[in-house]
Amino acid sequence: MKEYQAQLARYEAFWNRENTDRCVLNFTAPKANATPFRKPKNLEEKWLDETYVLDHFRHYRENTAFVAEAIPTLFTNLGPGCLSACIGGNYDLAEGTVWLDRRPVIEDWEDCPPIEFDENSEMWQHLLRLQNKFMTDPSVFFTITDLGGTLDLLAALRSSENLLYDLYDDPEAVKEYTARINRMWLQAYDQQVETVRKAGLPFDTWMKIPSAKPWYPLQCDFSYMISPEHFEEFVLPHVTEQARHIERPVWHLDGVGELAHLDMILDLPGLVGIQWAPGAGQAPEWDEKWFPVYRKIQDKKVNLILRRGASEKDVKGMEKLIKTIDPAGTYISAVFSCEEKAQEMAENIEKWSK
Repeated sequence: MKEYQAQLARYEAFWNRENTDRCVLNFTAPKANATPFRKPKNLEEKWLDETYVLDHFRHYRENTAFVAEAIPTLFTNLGPGCLSACIGGNYDLAEGTVWLDRRPVIEDWEDCPPIEFDENSEMWQHLLRLQNKFMTDPSVFFTITDLGGTLDLLAALRSSENLLYDLYDDPEAVKEYTARINRMWLQAYDQQVETVRKAGLPFDTWMKIPSAKPWYPLQCDFSYMISPEHFEEFVLPHVTEQARHIERPVWHLDGVGELAHLDMILDLPGLVGIQWAPGAGQAPEWDEKWFPVYRKIQDKKVNLILRRGASEKDVKGMEKLIKTIDPAGTYISAVFSCEEKAQEMAENIEKWSK
């Protein structure tokens, strides 16, 4: 960990909004002599074989250039919202991800299967095996897994379409199961925090922003499809509880459909940051279209997180972005085509920031 002290100090400055000279930058690129890793024998090896996953990460670390504050971090990836498969749901391995919502288990609220946190479930045991393997190598920084959002987990168990109808037809069942799942979420989160603490590592998640204190990106992707009134009724109670529970809560703002809820999100207790993801088919993060959103976030003294928020192809757009936003509490990550392009963008941002 000593070799990353300078980067970790910059990240703490980000969390505390003390990085006033420039944004915190997490830029990566393949090295010029990068070689591909061997293909997995099957999907089980790719996702669940702890030796393969660890060796694949080591290969990535050796073949990747890490620029500015970038640190090689192993995301414990078992699919977005893998907690659903630990509380009664199913999972399906695929080439690009692990699907958690392909086989819903709640067909009828009156005849609902047991929904409870099962530490002996296949998914939770897979997670523990992976992280126990990662801990055998002290040089590996690994993350908390992607637990998912509470209502997103319920949508995986019930199906999004059915759950949308339930908001009108059976709201009390939705509230009952949301509250139940939220208790399981808090339990799983606490256990993941203790796993990382036991390993003596900085706390991190799929966003790859190391922190000296436990943090997590809260989310409700399901909220893209609902009104602000339904957000206040069905989402706000449990995310407020999560925000109070987490030392450094962040919100994953995923797509234009969630902008209708931004004011309520900004009022979450202790909110530290918001990650903006415009979504497929939308203008990129550095487009002027989003600058009013950034101003609203930063006016609240909430950190701004832009993952994939830089482009070697649009230098003028990046320059305008850097000269518009407040660098304090701002994080930008991106993957570049080569190390030279990543270094060039980092140097440009340093220059523009002055």
